[in-house]
Amino acid sequence: MAELDKNYDVIIIGGGPNGLTTAAYLARSGAKVLLLERHHEGGGGLVTEEWSGFRFNTHAKLLLMMDVMPPYTDLALESWGCRYVQPEVAASILTKDGKAMTLYSDVDKTAKSIARFSKHDAEQYKESMTDWNTIVNEALIPATYSLPLPMLDMVVSYQQSEIGEVVNEMAEETYLETLAAAGYENELLNTAILYLGTMYGMDPEGGLGFLLPLLVNRILHSSVIISGSHQLAAALSRAANRAGARLERAAEVSKILTDGSKAVGVRLATGEEVFAKKIVTTTDPKKTFLDLVGEEACDAASPTLVRQTKEWEWESTSLFNANYALSERPVYKAADFDPDVDRALIKIMGVETVADLMDHINHVKAGKFSFIGAGMTLTDYDPMQAPIDVEPNAAVACWETLAPYENQDGEWDDLQDDYATRVLAAWSEYAPNLANATVVRQYVNHPKHIETKLPNMVRGSIKHGAYVPTQMLSNRPNADCSSYRTPIENLYVAGASTWPGGMVLLGGGYNAAGIVADDLGLERWWEEPDYVVQARKKGLVG
Repeated sequence: MAELDKNYDVIIIGGGPNGLTTAAYLARSGAKVLLLERHHEGGGGLVTEEWSGFRFNTHAKLLLMMDVMPPYTDLALESWGCRYVQPEVAASILTKDGKAMTLYSDVDKTAKSIARFSKHDAEQYKESMTDWNTIVNEALIPATYSLPLPMLDMVVSYQQSEIGEVVNEMAEETYLETLAAAGYENELLNTAILYLGTMYGMDPEGGLGFLLPLLVNRILHSSVIISGSHQLAAALSRAANRAGARLERAAEVSKILTDGSKAVGVRLATGEEVFAKKIVTTTDPKKTFLDLVGEEACDAASPTLVRQTKEWEWESTSLFNANYALSERPVYKAADFDPDVDRALIKIMGVETVADLMDHINHVKAGKFSFIGAGMTLTDYDPMQAPIDVEPNAAVACWETLAPYENQDGEWDDLQDDYATRVLAAWSEYAPNLANATVVRQYVNHPKHIETKLPNMVRGSIKHGAYVPTQMLSNRPNADCSSYRTPIENLYVAGASTWPGGMVLLGGGYNAAGIVADDLGLERWWEEPDYVVQARKKGLVG
């Protein structure tokens, strides 16, 4: 690493999606920015690895907000090499007897698939999903890219509009209650909706029911990044570099330096010290406040910060994915019933009732692994993720499912290869050709691998902390830090443990960049999306 300057306007700790976003916006605002990333490359969960010509997206595979996130257009990420596709056929839930229900980004097309199982639910889906989509588009997406309202203020403000009243009601519901209110009779449809809402670890019995419509809407509009998920990180890096930010990898921060209750700089693991007017960290709360800052400096700034930080909860489940380089793509027997199964991005397998799904989730919470999950063949949408010039029929496929951090069966490293073999056997019950397909290479990413690769995902907590009422909205990461500012003067938070959370939304980095720009007296060169402006008029965003 070349010698660093001693003074900057902004130092950013962590080169994941949010850190890169903050760096790009602030550098383009004219700030002198230094970003420090402990890993040899940036991107956090945007990991794409290549083996034998096959590209495996070992962590983030589906991007939920590409079509609505402000940074994509503000930073001209397409011009920096990030392109994506949005499959029209989003998901199919497959049955063991060879049938399937298919969900599209288009409500009417989904209703036609549902009608094969229930004409009542086909009409009910059009009505309820229209309502859900209105809530998502007019309230929840705008809230993602704006400051969270304090809880009590939000309740009062939301009471001023019909949409706000519905969100307030949903906030008090569990997923199961929100799903029941949609009024579906068909068990397969209820299971598909609940699966999509819980596939990234949300608890169906844990409250915050408004997240169910948000996640279902966004998963039905999922994007696949061309050439691999890391291209998003690469584009953000290029945008930040071009704007003048200095990005240093293999540069681990060991301490946030303070003068009383004021942050003044950082100390690197090498012992080098660098100073800045503002420090932005994307690390999890416990790493930030208990380790990098230290309890003494936290206590000097706030009597509640240490207590709130120690109460931070990690997620009760993590994620397991097995990535396969195959000699041929999976071919599903349910495609005889519904040819669009073959085009679906997500194939849900192993569950056909809500009870099946609840059993799966509860097994995982209890430390047990189950062979229920979702299959994806990303080369259907980006053939270049396999060496098709050498192996024309080759494919990259992935099986993804919830998994326990502590596994009752034994140590994850000892189990992973056997699990990968058994997953493929379970998959072949739905795609029989997989029984004879050649596995050229495979890569298993289990919860302890996740924690090792991405240390802020403690216990494999893929969102840097649980989505529970005490850790969402203005409580993420805590009430002291709800506006990205912290009680420690000049220190800001911007990672997945801030609002709006994880899953590569870029919201934390985008929102924090605006706050830091304001506090530095810099001009915001970007304009708010119109959907945020309209939501503010209705009292739906801060």
